[in-house]
Amino acid sequence: MKEQQIEQIIREYEPELRYAAFRYVRNWVVVDDIMQEVFLKIFLKFHSFRDPSKIKAWLYKITRNQCIDYLRSKVVKATVLMEDIEVLRYTTSENIEKTIVEKFDRESLYEHIEALPKDYKQTLSLYYFHDYSYSEISHVLSKDISFVKNKLFRGKRLLKKVYENNKVIV
Repeated sequence: MKEQQIEQIIREYEPELRYAAFRYVRNWVVVDDIMQEVFLKIFLKFHSFRDPSKIKAWLYKITRNQCIDYLRSKVVKATVLMEDIEVLRYTTSENIEKTIVEKFDRESLYEHIEALPKDYKQTLSLYYFHDYSYSEISHVLSKDISFVKNKLFRGKRLLKKVYENNKVIV
């Protein structure tokens, strides 16, 4: 019975937990590794969980802590620094300026997407930041492809309004 409960909980909350983990680490490959650890902890610690009404908060706490552990690891810090050094070594000042502007634009886009309702945030983030196709987004979110198309269409329209209200040209 316990295993069936855990499987049901994982099926129900996995898309939300994946997205939450992604918001911390910003890398879907790393999210897969983190989610494996999260599922393992859920399985190992489920017997100690007492309040079923707080299951979602418990799952998010496990996911958040796993992400923080990952971000604190020395491997991540060293990798990020080495990647930045390699990029800077082979770029000209024009490329550096272009990279900075693109990073600013992506951060601005991210902030504007965060201002939208949850369904739009998830769908637009997968579309803009990871170049996922409609079918890939459908699979990740466990939603029908028509849902994804609808959310992308409406989300882009809302995003355009957000940009227009902030007087940003899209």
